[in-house]
Amino acid sequence: MFCSQCGMNNADNAAFCAGCGAPLANEQPVAQEAPQQPEAPVVQQPQGDFQPSYTPTPSPELPGKGMGIAGMILGIASIVLMCYFYIALPCAIVGLILSCSANGKAKKVGMKNGCAVAGIITSSIGLGLGVIYLLLAAIGFAAISEMGYDLEDFMEYIIFHKFF
Repeated sequence: MFCSQCGMNNADNAAFCAGCGAPLANEQPVAQEAPQQPEAPVVQQPQGDFQPSYTPTPSPELPGKGMGIAGMILGIASIVLMCYFYIALPCAIVGLILSCSANGKAKKVGMKNGCAVAGIITSSIGLGLGVIYLLLAAIGFAAISEMGYDLEDFMEYIIFHKFF
């Protein structure tokens, strides 16, 4: 039996409409053309302008994300600027501190911070290369002084013989 108010198909023996609740007792049942078969389950249609909505749950913000990115950038800069060790070494040290701090914050909440890990790796490489660079420079200066050259005289000798 169809409801005259909302048009919903209801069971023949229903007294009220399952969709809108209007009484069905005074209505005439609709004649069926084919022999009666078992009724399919009735799916109720939502009334009005009901639109099912999906509200995604926002993912939690990664703690220390900005510090991890900054540490990674400083670590990369320390490798790229290795020829200028007086810039590269402080970049590596600050990058390592920021990256370790960001990684610790992420671990406290059970998350992983890939930028912080990359910052730890690149800053460690930059710091290691800087230390090697300083050791080689110190060995070179010691070798120059053992030869009896003053550093100024040695640089003048190299420049004069190299370019003239």
